[in-house]
Amino acid sequence: GSSMLKKIILISIIVLALAGAVDSAYALKLHLAPVNESFCDASPTVSCTTVNQSEYAVFYGVPVAAIGLGGYVWFGLLAAVMLARKQVGSLPRLALLLTALGGVIFSAWLTYLELYVIKAICLLCVTSQVLVTMILLLAGVWMVMGLRKPGNTG
Repeated sequence: GSSMLKKIILISIIVLALAGAVDSAYALKLHLAPVNESFCDASPTVSCTTVNQSEYAVFYGVPVAAIGLGGYVWFGLLAAVMLARKQVGSLPRLALLLTALGGVIFSAWLTYLELYVIKAICLLCVTSQVLVTMILLLAGVWMVMGLRKPGNTG
């Protein structure tokens, strides 16, 4: 039934959020303590170091990877709280959906910068973009499920 689907969706979001947190934490480590050779420095155009050490790796004084890490922790905690509750209203669902949408938009802007300004691709960043997009899609399904069911149970 829908309670099984609820568990699958929320556990999937938690797993994706954990993967995103690990990805972002590693990108943050590379940003704060750059290494000579990162596993994702395949060429001058496929290089986490190039992207991570660019002026665009910091947003209003905060490393972009730290923003990603915070976002993934938020997605994971929010999904875990919803998983633990018998009934979930529309506000937590909407919060998840809107913050995931914000993450996808922010990622899209960063991808634009990678492709057209920095002219290098960061594999860690691409991984993060895929993960946050998957979280957005699941959050969308979760939101629709909440709207379709009277009383927002499950």
